[in-house]
Amino acid sequence: MTNPTAVELGCAGAGCTNSPTVQWRRRSGQNADSTDAVHACNQHAIGLELAAHVHAAGCTAPDPAKLPGCGCAPEPIPNRQPQQPATPELPPTWAGQTAPAA
Repeated sequence: MTNPTAVELGCAGAGCTNSPTVQWRRRSGQNADSTDAVHACNQHAIGLELAAHVHAAGCTAPDPAKLPGCGCAPEPIPNRQPQQPATPELPPTWAGQTAPAA
């Protein structure tokens, strides 16, 4: 399976044929526990601060009449502390070794 290119995804702006440059998340209309990506070109992009949030399934963005707004009340960003990745335990043959010089 290959990932679609930006051109294959297309801008969500009505009738827009520009390549998308940004994306944000919207609640899925099929399953409220999942989200779908919304892609937009520079002309149809919502603001960066709004793009950081998950939007309602019925959000009308990118509606040109509301840009750079979105027309919904996005979900608040969860207040989570970043998790520090656990230091993995290396195999005994790797412990204390350095990579050979190229």
